[in-house]
Amino acid sequence: MKIVYFLFFIFYSANSYSHDCILKGTSAEEITIYNSCKANQSIQKPAHSDLNKSLHKVQIKKLVKENQNLRNQLLDVKIRLNAVMGIINSYID
Repeated sequence: MKIVYFLFFIFYSANSYSHDCILKGTSAEEITIYNSCKANQSIQKPAHSDLNKSLHKVQIKKLVKENQNLRNQLLDVKIRLNAVMGIINSYID
C-alpha cells in the first residue's frame, strides 16, 4: 500500500511541476494571476539553464574529442595516400 501512495505522490508532483501559465480571462484579476505565474516561471528558469549549460559543456567536450579523432584519421589517410602516390611515381619514372 505504501508503494501506491509513493507512486501517487510522484505522479502528482510531476504534474505540479509541469504547470503552464494560461490566461483564462480578460479581467484584471486573471491578468494579474497570469503575470505572476509568468514571473514565477522566469525565476525558476535559471536552474534549468545551468543544467543546460553543463550538458552543453559535456557535449562540447565529447565533440572536441571526436573532432580530434577525425583529424587524426584524416592525417592517417593523407599519409597513406602520399605513400601510394610515391609507389605509383616510382613505377612511372
